[in-house]
Amino acid sequence: MSILKNDDDVCDAIQETLVSAYKNLKSLREPQYFSSWIIKILINKCYDIIRKNKKITYLNEKMQIEEDAYYDMYCSESELENVLKQLEDNLKTVVVLYYYDDLPVAEIANILNIPEGTVKSRLSRARDKIYTILKKEEGEYCG
Repeated sequence: MSILKNDDDVCDAIQETLVSAYKNLKSLREPQYFSSWIIKILINKCYDIIRKNKKITYLNEKMQIEEDAYYDMYCSESELENVLKQLEDNLKTVVVLYYYDDLPVAEIANILNIPEGTVKSRLSRARDKIYTILKKEEGEYCG
């Protein structure tokens, strides 16, 4: 949900993940890594859906953007969701896996096929950006 922001897309991603995992179960070499393997498939399916959706523009979405110009984003969303939206995708993914899914750095590195040091540096950059965003927005409120 933190990647796609749309219930229908989330359902599609989960369904595609389950189908893909079922079809490719024989390619899983180490059964103890099943959770990492299926999370990796899910993340890839989410990004596939994002790529497909970039080609589509919905009329309702354009109207909503114009409406949102008149309202403060913090009034309708939690502050944390708004902060996550402001992070780049690679930082957001690492933050969600680490803080929401409670995955260790090593498992995140395995899922994303990146070195552990890269995961740590992305977490550090994400924390810095979150701090900067929150500091900048400090004192602002809906009113």
